[in-house]
Amino acid sequence: MVAAGTTIKDSEKSIGLSNRYPNVFSGVGVHPTELTSTFSETEIKNLKKLANHKKVICLSEIGIDYQDNSPDKSLQRIAFDQQIKLAKRLNLPVVFHIRENKDEFNASNARDAALEILKENVGIMGIAHYFQGNWTFAKRLLDLGLYLSFAKPLLRMKELEETAIKVPDDMFVVETDSYPQPFKKDRSKWTEPYQLPTIVKKISELRRRDIQTISQLTTNNALNIFNKHRFLIEKQLNDT
Repeated sequence: MVAAGTTIKDSEKSIGLSNRYPNVFSGVGVHPTELTSTFSETEIKNLKKLANHKKVICLSEIGIDYQDNSPDKSLQRIAFDQQIKLAKRLNLPVVFHIRENKDEFNASNARDAALEILKENVGIMGIAHYFQGNWTFAKRLLDLGLYLSFAKPLLRMKELEETAIKVPDDMFVVETDSYPQPFKKDRSKWTEPYQLPTIVKKISELRRRDIQTISQLTTNNALNIFNKHRFLIEKQLNDT
């Protein structure tokens, strides 16, 4: 389990959880919706210190978030770039998202902005988490060596099925993006860990492979992404 931070303070809490529970690892980072100003040198220094903790396995959650109430776009682009560069220096992967309004204009802006920064930081290991794009967009991320992560949207979005079928065996993982969602009155619409087998089952049906094969593929891919900490993660898996 990876507990992702959304602010410096939350990232500290994430590390606290990973210290307390052997099977919990930590992602540290500042979520784009939490930005109020450009990162100061002190904030970068603090984030670097957190990222050097032995159980921090990625910078997360970071990204580009162009929605109606999101922070200034230039702040987001700078923070995204700064955190990716920090991850490269520390040889850590990034777990990022790209969110936008429904209309095509804003969607294009968010995706193009993220791709531009990712291209400038070519070689970074990363996962496009909670992926909801079409195959054309997926291919652009895959061409940069980035992994795709499938979650609950795959169960309801037909346009995702082509991507789930075509993505190479060694370039995708699965997740739940689990967090409390009391703003959704219907509990069945929350994203929770118990839904992970359903996501894997859907992928196995689409790819016409058995569930065990998909489970093994995605586990191996996750271990490859978190390669710097692979030994520690595998040890915990074996212990349980």
